[in-house]
Amino acid sequence: MRAFLLSVFLLVISLPALACGPETRCEVTGGYYLAAVPDGWDGKSPLALVVYFHGWNSSPEATFRNKAMVNGVTGRNALFIAPFAERGYWRQIGDGRAEPGRDEAAFIRAVLQDVRKRWPVDEDRTLASGFSRGASTVWNVACYMGDEFRGYAPIAGGFWRSNPETCPSGPVNLRHIHGLADSVVAFDEIGIYNSMAITDGIDILSTLNGVSGESRAVDSGDGRLDCERWDGSRSGRVLELCLHEGGHSIPAEWVAQGLDWLEALPDGS
Repeated sequence: MRAFLLSVFLLVISLPALACGPETRCEVTGGYYLAAVPDGWDGKSPLALVVYFHGWNSSPEATFRNKAMVNGVTGRNALFIAPFAERGYWRQIGDGRAEPGRDEAAFIRAVLQDVRKRWPVDEDRTLASGFSRGASTVWNVACYMGDEFRGYAPIAGGFWRSNPETCPSGPVNLRHIHGLADSVVAFDEIGIYNSMAITDGIDILSTLNGVSGESRAVDSGDGRLDCERWDGSRSGRVLELCLHEGGHSIPAEWVAQGLDWLEALPDGS
């Protein structure tokens, strides 16, 4: 009886650690995240992973109110994760570039470690995406923590205040979406909040990836986007830039389309 009661007690105290999801916070050192699994998931099959970094002054809760975005990902048999930005503001990371406040690299690693403890992750299908300041975080993770994900899909945001001289993580697969009429984060010049030109970030990754030759036009499957791809690189990694005529916006389906792009990459990239 004593052994039985002990086992019940251990089960009960472990439940709060497991019980998190779309409405209950998954607590980690430095903050929390919300999570959604696909409907009908069998509880054991590996899942693709999409981590979405929200924009300035938003939240995981606000992200999850965007049902089209969340369902677009989970409908592709993927786990959707939305981490929390302290005071709605993601800080830059990297030696000599880190901003005061929470150590975002440590927090993101804590999130990813916790996710992998709770759910089986298909490591060939891991994507970081985000919007605006959240997209800046995606660029930072790609640059300084590039081995954490197979692919990166930032939307309407790049490096802030200064570009790194190089990216220690080396070559990465990255697909960036940007509006040519974006008046918040300018595409090809310094923006009103000291965002750096996206074209400069693309140049940094082109060098790291070992791009040779010109880009080629590719069909994104979305008529709003004009995309060009650099895939003839020494590293085998793929770099893609998709432009549209609009401003600072993120249609919900673009996050899930980033997963489609990732899954269509050549083996070994």
